[in-house]
Amino acid sequence: MKKVLPLLIALFGLTLPSTAQTIQMEFPHLSGKTYDLIIFQGDAQVKVIQDTIPKNGKFTLVIPKEYAPYTGMCRWLITNSAEGGGLNMLIPGKGFSVSCLVERPSKEEDFIYEGNPDNKVLNTLFNEQQKILLKANAIIDVLNAFDKTAKNYTVYEEEYASLKNEYATFQSDVLKNPAYAAKVLNVLGMAKGIGTELTRTEEELAKNLANYIANDLDFNALYTSGYWTNIITSWTDIHTIVLQDKAVFATDFKKIEKKTDVKLFTDIASRVAYSLAQKGQDDYIATLAPVVNASTKVLSFEGSMNAYKANLVGLQAPDILIRQTGKDKKKQQNKALKSKDFASGDYKKTLVIFYESGCGPCENLLQQLPGYYEDLKSKGLRIIAISADTDQEVFKSRSSIFPWKDSFCDYQGKSGVNFKNYGTVGTPTLFLIDKSGKVEAKMAGLDEVLEKLKYYKG
Repeated sequence: MKKVLPLLIALFGLTLPSTAQTIQMEFPHLSGKTYDLIIFQGDAQVKVIQDTIPKNGKFTLVIPKEYAPYTGMCRWLITNSAEGGGLNMLIPGKGFSVSCLVERPSKEEDFIYEGNPDNKVLNTLFNEQQKILLKANAIIDVLNAFDKTAKNYTVYEEEYASLKNEYATFQSDVLKNPAYAAKVLNVLGMAKGIGTELTRTEEELAKNLANYIANDLDFNALYTSGYWTNIITSWTDIHTIVLQDKAVFATDFKKIEKKTDVKLFTDIASRVAYSLAQKGQDDYIATLAPVVNASTKVLSFEGSMNAYKANLVGLQAPDILIRQTGKDKKKQQNKALKSKDFASGDYKKTLVIFYESGCGPCENLLQQLPGYYEDLKSKGLRIIAISADTDQEVFKSRSSIFPWKDSFCDYQGKSGVNFKNYGTVGTPTLFLIDKSGKVEAKMAGLDEVLEKLKYYKG
């Protein structure tokens, strides 16, 4: 069966006993097909059922008790067919039924839903939204194509203003609607770049989306929508690329912290930190750190969350622990390389590089840096490289061609002790450290390093 329902088709239904949340299915022409039922928990797609459709095509999907009552999107996928197929469905916290009695469904009406009042809610909202947006986009095209002095330009301006008011009224009604269908409508819209206001510029859209996410978005609905990471990453990009106001970013972040629980906020903060670290935007992490560190809604500071605890600029750099094999090769021991001794002897500064073999930006850095090495070394710069590799042969192969001698790896990946101590989440990450061992700068690429070092005459 080909997938004929778009993501926006929602399924709701029958009130069932509180002890079980079930979905009654009838698909007689798919007997013998295997299937998966997948639900969403943040970025995770959780496969909760794997089974085979019986001969009569009638079967029941039971939501596991650890997830019930589940409210959110799900995917029912056929797994042993070259054609694939299945349904994207919305589960409303209770059971429902769906059947398809035709062999080759080609339209929505081929699927029969029972006890499904909210299905119409979502479809009606979507169609009404699209009608307004299609008119508005056509008028915006006219307004952008002609000068204000053009004939009838004011007529189009007035029509656009009228549509803007109509869309505002529509969105006000959506916001008041308690149904999950209404909550997920704007999540799906945001994933496609659709705002909750009519806008004509990128900045206007960015401000609208940022405002909606901080003030009106239901994060519980987002968590089960399948768009968790997409929306959170987009929100981070909106603030760092378009709006670029750290104070507003921190204020909005605080609003989200207040309206989410421990599980959701920890996940949000972790994904924001990861996104920022990947782009080398540690100044934004530092802006959010006070909110995270003061919050009572943090499960742990493992992984990306450690970045909020490690604003090292101006502080003494952590010592580097070097894993060594003793005389008894079965025994591992750690030797500490003291940060105050990094730039001993003729060295005046130290560049500590955290990298991972195979990482695109890391490889670019490690291919370019050797060309500058002799000149940097002559000016008194020591380079220490720390790898996130987990395979010994990969590490040895990559590090063997470095012109600098200090290259270390504990084969623990980014969960290794040095990565944790330096609050390093993304790679590459580079720390410029002065003679005494204090961190001067944290950077994400070679250009930043050279920019810093051009003031350093040796």
